[in-house]
Parts: sequence; C-alpha cells; structure tokens
Amino acid sequence: MASFSKFSRPAQPRTGRTSDSDLALIEAILRYRFSPTSELTRLVGGHEDVIQRRLRRLWELGVVNRFAFPKIPNHGEFIYYLDQHQALDLLIQHQRLPAIHPQMEEEIRLNREADYAGAVVRGEHMKLGFLQHSLMISRLHFMLEMSSRRSNRSVQLLAWRQGAELRGNKVETPVIRSQRIEGSNDYNWSEDDIATNRLPVEPDALFSLALPAHEPVHFCYEADRGSMPLADMLKKLRAYYHFIKRQQKHKLAFGIHPIRAVLVETTEEARARKLMELAEHPAVRGEAKRTALFWFVISPLFASLDLAGRVAYLERPELVLDRLWATPDTALHSLTDRENTVS
Repeated sequence: MASFSKFSRPAQPRTGRTSDSDLALIEAILRYRFSPTSELTRLVGGHEDVIQRRLRRLWELGVVNRFAFPKIPNHGEFIYYLDQHQALDLLIQHQRLPAIHPQMEEEIRLNREADYAGAVVRGEHMKLGFLQHSLMISRLHFMLEMSSRRSNRSVQLLAWRQGAELRGNKVETPVIRSQRIEGSNDYNWSEDDIATNRLPVEPDALFSLALPAHEPVHFCYEADRGSMPLADMLKKLRAYYHFIKRQQKHKLAFGIHPIRAVLVETTEEARARKLMELAEHPAVRGEAKRTALFWFVISPLFASLDLAGRVAYLERPELVLDRLWATPDTALHSLTDRENTVS
C-alpha cells in the first residue's frame, strides 16, 4: 500500500536555499503544464535521486503540486504541475523569468480551482480524461525537445505553442449534403452554395522545426484519446482542411506558412484506420482526389516497453522523428522529410 506521507504535505516542510535545480524544475513544469517525474529528471539532468528529492521538497513547500494515477499494487509515478503564484515569484526573484504573462497566471488559477490532485483521488472522470490528454501533449513536446538537444543541430525545435494562445479560431465551411445513389449503398456528396457551418480550429499544439539548409517546417498536433465520436472527428478534420488547404487562414491566425501536416496521435491501430478513412471522406476533402494533410500515429509506438522494462520514448525520444507517421494512403513519413506536401 502506498505511504500516506507521499500524498500529504508535512506540517513543517524542510527548509533550505532554492537551488539552480529547483529553478530549472519550476521552469520545466511551467513550460510543460503537466510533467511526470521521468520526463523532468531527463529535462533538467543531474542525478535522478537528487532531482526526485528536489521535486519532493518543492511539493512539501507548496511551490508545486503533484498527483499519481492509481496503479496496482501502489500508484504510478508522480506528475507535477503549478497551482500557486509562488512558483512564478521565485522565477522572477532569481531572474529566470523576464515577466509574468497573464496567461501564466490564468493557467495557475485554473489549475488551483480544478484541484487536479484531489480530483485524481476522488476519481473525477472528466478531469482524469483531461489530464491523460494533457500528458499525451506533454510527451510529444518532451520527445521533440530532447530530440533537438541530441541532434547535434540537425533538427531544432524552434517554437512550441499550446493552450489558450491557439484557441478562438473558427472557419466557415459549406454545409454538406448527401444523396443516396439509387440501387446502391453509395452516396453523392455536395456542398451547399449558400448555407455554411462555423467550425472551431483549435490545435492541441503547434510547433516548428528547423532543418539544415531548409526553411522551418510547421505542424499542428491533435491528441486523440479515442473518446470523441467519429462524427465529431469528421467535423474536426473538415475544419482543418478548409482552414489550411482551402482558405489558408493559418497564415493570419498563427503567423506561419506553410503547414506541412496536421499530426494526429491516437490510441490504437483500429482507431487510426477509422480516422484515416475519415480523412479521405468527401465531407473532408471535397472534390480533391486525396489529401496528404493528415498524418497519423498510434501511442503504443511511443509508450511500448523493451525486454528490460524501459519505456521507448524515454530511452529514445528521437523516434518521434522516425518514419512512423502514416497518411491515409498508408505511406509513411518522417517529420524531417524535405518534401512539402501542403502548400
């Protein structure tokens, strides 16, 4: 049974000076929103036991908060997040942060009100789903950052955006109408000349990579936990296609061009195949013969264990750059491919 002391802060936490490792940990948690111990120890570096002790001390002091998903026989690893302004104050005090942006304060306030540590204990389904979704995003961010560090400048993560700064974008799409072809189970699909739907386009993340002797390449990312109905996923893909391919609204909304692909990570192969079929649906691509806008991958390729019990993405984060991303025609792509299929 897990020790209760791991989940209850002491009345009198240990005192001591704020170290460079402490500040680096707070910076990483701020950057990642939610980050497990295994990622933080690699992001910050140093001896793993020391980093874990520093994380526990920061938690005891109330600078950071943490939770762990239930796992037989005890619990999973601790996942850290910020819900107190004190963390930002320390970064300002030690000149590790030039200014506190309103978005940072808003995220900390929302985290505090959501009480994720308590929500995990209480088993609040909606919040647990949000946390699992957030950790998928965090994992991709981690792999890209660590790949960038290890690449000897052959690949560099230029920019990463997520959260509030990507919200609020919408696109007008023609209403789709279908008519069954007499004597068959097939349908003709057509777009209305007047009526439109207003659909949101809010990527879970948007990032840019720098490759040698090449213009920066830009990607949107969607983390799909397999819980969204396929009808809603079709609308999401349709919105992306119109936003990027048909109307090129990404230029103004995100200040980048071109977007090479919308990356969709999902839970299993069966779900990925269904999503790939949706991406080729006439309701998404209209009259185009095919679209290479959407690239798909399944989470087990990142989270699998080797014979020694080591997690693939932690041991080799650069596998995110491998030729793992499949378009609906089953062609495999790498994030570093030079050919630009989206203009």
